[in-house]
Amino acid sequence: MTERFAGFSLRSVRGVPVLFDEDRRFKTLRLVVLVRRPLGSAEDVAARSLLPALLVHGTRRDVDRPAIARRMELLYGAALGPSIGKHGEAQVLRASLDVVAGEFLPGRPPQLEDGLAFLAELLVEPRLAGEAFPAAVFERERRQALDAVRTRVDDRGSHARDEALRLACAGEPHAIPDYGSEAALLAMDAAAPERARRDLLARGEAFVVACGAFDSERLLAAVDSFLARLPERRVEPVGPPVPVAPRAPRRHVDRVPLQQSKFVLVLRFPPSDDPTIWIGRRLFVAMLGGGPQSRLFLQLREKRSLAYYASAGVDRAKGLLLVQVGCDEERAAQVEEETQRQLAELGRGAFEPAELEVARAQMLHALDTVGDAVASRCQFVAENWLLRADRTPQALRAAYLAADRELVMSSAAGLWQDFAYLLAPGTPRP
Repeated sequence: MTERFAGFSLRSVRGVPVLFDEDRRFKTLRLVVLVRRPLGSAEDVAARSLLPALLVHGTRRDVDRPAIARRMELLYGAALGPSIGKHGEAQVLRASLDVVAGEFLPGRPPQLEDGLAFLAELLVEPRLAGEAFPAAVFERERRQALDAVRTRVDDRGSHARDEALRLACAGEPHAIPDYGSEAALLAMDAAAPERARRDLLARGEAFVVACGAFDSERLLAAVDSFLARLPERRVEPVGPPVPVAPRAPRRHVDRVPLQQSKFVLVLRFPPSDDPTIWIGRRLFVAMLGGGPQSRLFLQLREKRSLAYYASAGVDRAKGLLLVQVGCDEERAAQVEEETQRQLAELGRGAFEPAELEVARAQMLHALDTVGDAVASRCQFVAENWLLRADRTPQALRAAYLAADRELVMSSAAGLWQDFAYLLAPGTPRP
């Protein structure tokens, strides 16, 4: 039986949800296999984080990167690739396939079936040396990962954000960085990513998203063949994020050589799976710090000259609101005070209709571009599946158009500040 979710058809194949839309506006197709596991430990996250780089070094059949490239050329320039990232308190492996549909090529080759078979080889039959990735390949990728971790501090703004989240979420899985930890990378052996790969395929929550020029029944048959190659599965569901009760704001200051301090406030919304509540929250955050017309930019930078930049963003999967400001150290207290004043004003509905319209226009523009490409359509549906939010772009558009002052006010009720982090000039602590 075919159901619907977020505008895509939904079928279960071998117990795995498959969301798909046959969209003949395009001559290409995109298919993404997503597998989700709880973050677990820093060691778990570190091992999984290396997988995308290791998997593209070869398969049992195509034993090195040149062979992989030749295989993609035979698929008329197909793009295949794994990636991984955090999503709330989970880690999500994405393995994507982008190909020109066979019906538009000489001889009408089975691009979908051949591409999925290749994707299965990357995930299920990687190039191994026994029960581990080849030592030379593993050491090269681990060294590159360590180099990237050690240079993250050079991007002061991103480093401040990472540290603010790590400290604010201490004791929660979300505190684990997307690379695990430097110590976990240093202690890792070549077998750890292989164990992580097997664990993901056997225990991870999996689903498939596809869009573009294909026949739906052929797609489902190809996905069935793909899933048949996976190991026996014993899925362990991913639970909701760890709840955190309101508490007094905590503070931390780090010092490094820099000219402009980076100030980050971490606030938390009460947990909610209601899509309508999140409509109001996104409009609230956009009015607060969503661009040059936002409250923070105008008040902190333009009117009071307290900041060089100021913005706000939200992580719906975790329910976090982050305010990020570049300012002089001595202005940080004033920045925090003014931010709290703007939060209070917006929360009680003290904003002009034009402010809401600007925020609404930002949300609508993002929705209006979803249908422009198969990649953005797949991304929209995948994100909504992860959030368990069954709404089409058209339904969301209507909801944003209907949002009013009362919705914005009620959606922000219960927002509280948890942490203030300042990265300031000075000598780092030993």
